[in-house]
Amino acid sequence: MMRESLGQDEYGSASPFDPDDLPNLNAMGPAMGRGSDFEKYAVAVIIVFGALIIGGLMAASMNWGHRNGFLFALGGATAAWISGNALLLDRPRIYALFVAIAAVMLIGSTLTLVI
Repeated sequence: MMRESLGQDEYGSASPFDPDDLPNLNAMGPAMGRGSDFEKYAVAVIIVFGALIIGGLMAASMNWGHRNGFLFALGGATAAWISGNALLLDRPRIYALFVAIAAVMLIGSTLTLVI
């Protein structure tokens, strides 16, 4: 077994507890085929956002004829889908950004239904 360089684990990721390695955190993606857990979390994000929350908002908006609510939910679905892919590619900042965008758009979709 090869010895890892200082500050990296067996997946090639920098230790999140070492502030000196934070600029290098996204330098290497997750090791493909080595049992990385990023795929499991990304699939969970895609399923939860896509199927449960966003699908329900889109259906409710279509049912009551709120075009803007439907478009907000569609934008939120797209942002959530991109965030799942960002998690697969080991890009935590992009993941957080698109989750925030999805949350804002889904709040907007909910507000169009309520107001």
